[in-house]
Amino acid sequence: MKIHRMAASFGTLQNDMLELGDGLNIVFAPNESGKSTWCSLIKAMLYGIDTSAREKGGVKPDKIRFAPWSGVPMGGTMDVEYEGAEVTLARQGRENAPMRDFTAVYTGTATPVRGLDVSAPGEALVGVSKDVFDRSAFIGQGKVAAGGSSPELERRIAAIVQTGEEGSSVSEAQNRIRAAMRRRRYNKNGRLPEIETELSEAKDQLAAYSKEAGRGAELQKAKREALARRDELADKLLGEQRKARKETVERLNEIRRAVKLQEEAVEDATEEVEALGKRMDTGPFGREDPQKCRQKLNADKKKLQALDKEESHGGSVTANICILIACIIVAGVTAAFSYYIPAAVFAALAVVQGGRLHLIRRDYERIEKEKSAVFEEYRCLTVEGMESALASYEALFKQYGALLVKRAEQEDSLTALMRARADIESTLVKEIDTAGGPQAATYRRMLTDAEETLRAVSEETAAWEGRQSTLRDPVELRAHIEALTAEREKLSFEYDALKLALDTLSDSGNDISSRITPRLSARTAEIFTKLTAGKYDAVLLDQELRAAARQEGDPIARDASFLSTGAIDQLYLAVRLAICELALPEDEPCPVILDDALVNFDDERCRCALEFLREMAQTRQIILFTCHGRELAFLRGVPDVRLTSVGRPG
Repeated sequence: MKIHRMAASFGTLQNDMLELGDGLNIVFAPNESGKSTWCSLIKAMLYGIDTSAREKGGVKPDKIRFAPWSGVPMGGTMDVEYEGAEVTLARQGRENAPMRDFTAVYTGTATPVRGLDVSAPGEALVGVSKDVFDRSAFIGQGKVAAGGSSPELERRIAAIVQTGEEGSSVSEAQNRIRAAMRRRRYNKNGRLPEIETELSEAKDQLAAYSKEAGRGAELQKAKREALARRDELADKLLGEQRKARKETVERLNEIRRAVKLQEEAVEDATEEVEALGKRMDTGPFGREDPQKCRQKLNADKKKLQALDKEESHGGSVTANICILIACIIVAGVTAAFSYYIPAAVFAALAVVQGGRLHLIRRDYERIEKEKSAVFEEYRCLTVEGMESALASYEALFKQYGALLVKRAEQEDSLTALMRARADIESTLVKEIDTAGGPQAATYRRMLTDAEETLRAVSEETAAWEGRQSTLRDPVELRAHIEALTAEREKLSFEYDALKLALDTLSDSGNDISSRITPRLSARTAEIFTKLTAGKYDAVLLDQELRAAARQEGDPIARDASFLSTGAIDQLYLAVRLAICELALPEDEPCPVILDDALVNFDDERCRCALEFLREMAQTRQIILFTCHGRELAFLRGVPDVRLTSVGRPG
């Protein structure tokens, strides 16, 4: 296959076009002008865009990285020569499925090319998968190294060396066998260790079931015996207690009757106290202390004496009325006899006596009122009545005090009886529970021991039943053990067979590697010698394509890590080109794409590399993108080389 023309809206490319020749193509483009974009476009046209890729390590996936800056959908066309015919490839897509829609028609027509469809156009055109293409003919920027071997690349190279069949890879088969072995056993993991653990647990459970079955029968028998013993002793103890129960109940009733009689006596005393108290409350003294009442009576007697004295001081009202009448009569008689002066004197005396009589009457009424108030308080009319009332109250108060003392004594007696009753009831209850004498006490101790034995047996039986619930059925366990044993034998046989197969395959892989690696190493050495102008004459590769190079005249080869950056790039470029020659189809050779692959080469080795690429371009198309003008300068005017300048430097 050869690429003649490309056009795309892809990343920085905006309907840009690039034309290429058949042999060696040198495409010059400054930095950031689209070299890597053109390279990625070639791979996208052949193999499409992985829409499931996600950003990883800060590197954006191609579906985002090469989205057109103009905002139009991603798409492109590529005119190629395939199987002697001109074919136009086209890819379009949508935002969520860029470059997915693929068509291949004969150029200038609408006739589809048979065998080229969207499923795998790259494999048909190039002859290898995307993985092999990435590790051989597509040398991206900064990715000269082959990146290690892969099952697909290994199958491809092995097919060239052996039969031409690409259906198997030693390392891939080894990985599958190791995975199968790990599924069976890997240290303490895998199905075999699981089976061994399950077998051990099942056998332990079966042994535990057998042991627990015998223990269960023993416990059931012990529980029945303990129940019978407890019931027997309980019946005997009950019989002994019934003998003493009648007498103890009678004693308890007698004590209760005594308490009831005492309660009635307290109630009677309380009624007497309340009746006498009500009688005292209706009297003139209430329930006051008699001594205070005596003091108040003496004070009231003195008050009455003072009132009597005050009343007698002005004379009696009757006497003063008589004096008034006498003065009036004398004044009238003297006036009748024309003794006017004596009449006036006695008239004046009558007026004075009238005024005095008014004052005496007012004081008399006040004194009588005060005296009445005192007597009314004592509910009598004389001082002797007051004395009699107080004497009666003193006798009543004394009787009330005696009743209070009597009631207090009755209450104390009741309290003592109730306390005694409570003590006796508590004692009698204990006596009822412990009644029966020494024989009952013996039965009681024996019953306590029997109940403790029954409790212990019941607890152990419950624990046994709990253990039984966790154990599997013995028939099921035996069947499970047989199945596990058969599975273990089968997997052990398979594990041993896989181990033998792995050892055999490793020997075969070493044999294949001994045939593949020398051929690839030899071709790599030839190319590396040309790229370094003969400074290195040997290259050693391992199965992972790690390289070591030997300088001419040195006895040993040096690992690539000891070489300069430029020499490392030259060494792995030689590996890549050797892989292209060995692994890629010869009947329809695909182009080799190089993106700044010579950037670390000095001028002399750059000339050597360009010369080798010219030689290689005789059989396949070579497309070298570069940001340096020296490649153009070195090859300007050289026939069979197409020089192109593209891009818009940013």
